[in-house]
Amino acid sequence: MSDKPLFPFGPILFFGDSVTAGLTAGAPQLFSGPQTVARGIAGQSTRDMVRRLRSDIALYGARGLHLIAGRDDILSGDGASSLEQITADIATMLQDARDLYVRTWVGSIPPVDPAATAGLPVARIGQVNAWLREHAPAYGAQFIDYDPVLATETGALRPAFSDDGVRLNAAGEAALRATMMAALTAPGVEQIWAPPESEDAARRRKFLHHFGYLDSNTRYPSPFIQFAGKPGASHYGVPFDANGFLNAAPIVERKPAGETRILVVGDSTTIDGGDIAKTLPGRIERILRADGLAGAKVYNFGVMSSCLTQMTHLIWSRLVNYSPDALIVVSGSTDLFQPWTYDPRPGYPYNAFITERLYDHFFDTHDPRAREDGLSYDALITLIYGELKRLRAEVGWQSPGWEDAVVHQYERAAHRLTKLSHDHRVPVVSVLQPTILRKRHLTEVERGVASGAFLAYLDRQYTKLEAFTAQLAARRPYRRTFTALDLSGIFRDREEGTFYDIVHYDDPAREIVAARLATEIRGALERARPRTPFARALRLLGSRRR
Repeated sequence: MSDKPLFPFGPILFFGDSVTAGLTAGAPQLFSGPQTVARGIAGQSTRDMVRRLRSDIALYGARGLHLIAGRDDILSGDGASSLEQITADIATMLQDARDLYVRTWVGSIPPVDPAATAGLPVARIGQVNAWLREHAPAYGAQFIDYDPVLATETGALRPAFSDDGVRLNAAGEAALRATMMAALTAPGVEQIWAPPESEDAARRRKFLHHFGYLDSNTRYPSPFIQFAGKPGASHYGVPFDANGFLNAAPIVERKPAGETRILVVGDSTTIDGGDIAKTLPGRIERILRADGLAGAKVYNFGVMSSCLTQMTHLIWSRLVNYSPDALIVVSGSTDLFQPWTYDPRPGYPYNAFITERLYDHFFDTHDPRAREDGLSYDALITLIYGELKRLRAEVGWQSPGWEDAVVHQYERAAHRLTKLSHDHRVPVVSVLQPTILRKRHLTEVERGVASGAFLAYLDRQYTKLEAFTAQLAARRPYRRTFTALDLSGIFRDREEGTFYDIVHYDDPAREIVAARLATEIRGALERARPRTPFARALRLLGSRRR
């Protein structure tokens, strides 16, 4: 009997905020095996959880889900999350789990002692639980009520289960865990099997999964560059500045005296880190200052999902006006993988076809019905998926010619970047970004980041980008201002776990990349430094002797 699996149908994802984090940390022997995946993150709001649930289900191959959500929203003290927002977010998660055929249990939010939470909207806990009790079955989820074991007759948290009236102690977590496990291991609990589906239905399901990542907070409409962050919104708790970028304060056009101004342009890997100081630009600034460049100021102009054409337009339309001393441009992966999943037209921003289709649908002045169509969410998905299918057929999606066109558009953008660096006399370090494709020692998590067909496509395409970058580095167009750098294999021999998808890497790896880029920046600044005639003559003589 000891060899009988606890959950025969597959791994269960234990998902939530501080309640789940404490619950799983208190029993590591139960939540460290392949059948149980602990994914509670203290302090997360329901909105944070919505953004990561689908990717967590896909990453861990979850067949079951246990969810407790909303407690940290209610007890955060800022009152930002209303009952309507919390329940809407939970409804979205339950819908996502049902769409992915994941068996789901949703637990009630554990009670608190009202005397220990004066001034907080603790009544909202009961309101959310009442909503869950009524609505969870409509999403195919089972509601687990933890109040009978955790609450007194008045509804307060039992004193024996908490040391402060708010957080569950070991006894409280053990009581909740026992009730939870009884529900999850009850007789008759089986995997939910997806019905047979056609090839088109499978593609629509995949599209629906990726459609969930559309987010106006990180991709807000912005002139000339398609989108940037939404001013005032946040990326994992870090707010975007007034221009939609991840800086503590917006850049000013007039550069302060003594400042060495370095601008970093890139995609989501540039804004990842969870804190400004831990992002790639934040780390580069710290390294440069520690290395003696006291006036170094590194600004973050990363944009989620930005391709190289967008980055080049950002530099041309805005950034050259800020008198930068140097630019780092990190690109490559988004130009390759986004046409596979989103807008299939080579070189187009990832959501361009959605913007076009919606604008045409509602504002076609030749169609009087356009502005009368309310367009439900399901109809919206159908409309956009239909346009995606049409465009894929039009461009020959996944054909050899289409693959070559994707690479060609990247090369054209890179050539524009070389010319831009020369015309504006700004040193540019163009970086082909690291990827999991070139890492030799993969962990179990790294081996499962994507399908074999997708990785084979990326491998073919990245090989072409590596060859192109090598040609640029050897030819060195505008050598005083432009540097081509291939970092695709910087983690080739690293044995530790590094990537959590095909292109995003962890903090230690981010430090390695930042150190290398800081070195390249010092070299670019040195090459761009004005020289006296005597110095130029010495440099010329030295090159002839070599």
